[in-house]
Amino acid sequence: MPEDFGKDMLMLGGTVVGFIAAMLTLMEKLLDFRNRLTAKKDRKSPSPTERPVSDSSPTIDFFSSKPFRGVSYLLLYETSVIVAAGLLLNYIGLTLSRHLESILFLDMTGTALVAFLLGPWWGAIVALLSNSLVNWLLYPETGADVVIFPWSLVSMSGACYWGWMARQSGFQKYLRTGRSSALSHAWFLYIFGVGGALVMSLPGTFVQAALNEQTTFALNPVVAESMSQRVLQWEHAAHLYLESIFGFTWGESLSWWIVNWFQNCIRYIPDKTMSAAIALVVLKYGYPLFERELIHGGPEGARPNDERILPLVLGLLYAPSFAALLSSETYGGAAYWPLWALPWLLILGGYFYLRYWGAGETALRAARLQRAERYARALKQIGREASHDFCKRLTFMTLIASLLFALCLPILLTDFYRATFKFFCVVYGFLLVVHLVRISIAQNISIARAND
Repeated sequence: MPEDFGKDMLMLGGTVVGFIAAMLTLMEKLLDFRNRLTAKKDRKSPSPTERPVSDSSPTIDFFSSKPFRGVSYLLLYETSVIVAAGLLLNYIGLTLSRHLESILFLDMTGTALVAFLLGPWWGAIVALLSNSLVNWLLYPETGADVVIFPWSLVSMSGACYWGWMARQSGFQKYLRTGRSSALSHAWFLYIFGVGGALVMSLPGTFVQAALNEQTTFALNPVVAESMSQRVLQWEHAAHLYLESIFGFTWGESLSWWIVNWFQNCIRYIPDKTMSAAIALVVLKYGYPLFERELIHGGPEGARPNDERILPLVLGLLYAPSFAALLSSETYGGAAYWPLWALPWLLILGGYFYLRYWGAGETALRAARLQRAERYARALKQIGREASHDFCKRLTFMTLIASLLFALCLPILLTDFYRATFKFFCVVYGFLLVVHLVRISIAQNISIARAND
């Protein structure tokens, strides 16, 4: 099967990348250790006339030590942290939903977090990565591209809506007040939960039409039967009314669309409301420094602007899903290709808007450097604590142990690359969680000390 072959190749590639990443990390740690020994020798014979040369760019890493300039610093210690947290939240939400058999999917919780912090484009990128790559790899049955790829439209539309709403002044005002009233919280849940459900149910209904599916509710059989009869009555009444206005064919189609869109809204409201609420709690309690810089705009009060390369990155990631959808026998014909082509209008429109009306490269570079300096200054003291070195050494030893174990898998197993891929997923997943928690704790300590 071509799909199984594609998954096998991705797993094999992931195994190779896992080995390379482990080796590079070990080499980096060894070089860092050697540099520390060299620095200790230099400190034993200091020269009174020599003074270190200062640099206006940030010369310390997330907790204080390596020479990264603004772009590299933010890519490694801001963007990648938020994107990784978003993908992890999406995966955890979907896994819990499947195991607990809940009516909530929660597979867009991380998408909401990324959209709140980084804006609509990064939110759409994470939504596409989570839906078209992570979910596709984890889908146990054949035909995953037919089942999963179409729902990327729903995820991307939700990310764009949440990211755009998070850019509004009302969202900043709502987060700035420490003790918001119950009315303010109800406003947030309504705008981001109910409003998000209304928006995402539109592409969801189109996808259902392409998949030839009917909206269903996991209800008591008696209630489900009653609801089914009521829905048929609504559809029949809407059909008669719309037929008198638009004719038989259009009336039948529009009545089906309206009824299913309404059912999708009802089904999406609890899921999107809880996803937005959980994402906001993670943002407030987990990453207050990101909130201060990316939502409130730091001391200047100006949120970071989007870069024009982001629509191109989104288009590059969407291209494989688009090609798979067009080549599918299920819905690759002329009736469906305009639906799969809709994201390209957003991508091209966003690129030209940011190119001709967005912020200039000079302003973006200056804002990145200032933000990186503030991150480094805020977290410098945290990197000097003993617990930071303890975690670094524990991570180093865990990588050595995992590499040794992985080297034994080809000897012990026949289908070793699948087992090695899953092994690295577990190991790096654990280390990723530790890294994200460590950054979260550091940000909370830094904000608490600044307030004191």
